[in-house]
Amino acid sequence: MVNIEYLIPIVCFWHTISTEIVKHTPPALTNNIVSFIHCLLFLGSYNYDYEVDYAIHISIGFYIYDAIYLYLCIVRNNDTLKKHAPFILHHIAGIYILNSTLSSNESYASIRSAYNILEKSNIMLYITYHVHKQYAEYVYLNMAASFIQLLTYSYFRLVELSSFIYINRLHFREIHFITQGLIIGIYCMGFAWSYRLLQKNMANYYTFVARSKKYSSAG
Repeated sequence: MVNIEYLIPIVCFWHTISTEIVKHTPPALTNNIVSFIHCLLFLGSYNYDYEVDYAIHISIGFYIYDAIYLYLCIVRNNDTLKKHAPFILHHIAGIYILNSTLSSNESYASIRSAYNILEKSNIMLYITYHVHKQYAEYVYLNMAASFIQLLTYSYFRLVELSSFIYINRLHFREIHFITQGLIIGIYCMGFAWSYRLLQKNMANYYTFVARSKKYSSAG
């Protein structure tokens, strides 16, 4: 199970990282950069078999830190409740699921592979957000980033994660029903977000076609 002695310094670590980055970038971008750093730290630890249990604690500590940060944002401005509340719920679910993976039970330990897939799917999310915020004037760059995000996110969430769940379906049946429900919820969220990305990219495509026709006519 989770080691409390690890969590306090880990939460402080994420707070320190955020405090240093916010000196140079706006708060929204800072939070995105910190999330990206967390993503890379876990992927590096997991895929190179380096202290995976500690990497799980790093992720739990990050979710605790970020949930507290988002809660304080809501306290300062109630209008942000609808924006931040879903992420707080997501973090609580993430903490619960990750804590279960620290069990010696093989069925729970296999969830780590699913979490690895989820973090892979998030890489372009952070990159695309940064591009949209920092380089909004570069329309085609933003379109390209959104398209790559659609491809990578949909592949990992719909193809690779579906394959993983099917292959590990026997393990899935053995885990607690609450964990099962949370995993199913996150899985369904992948379909919903993929659909939103598809809609966004279709809108970008029509914008691209309209701009191309406009320039062709002008020429």
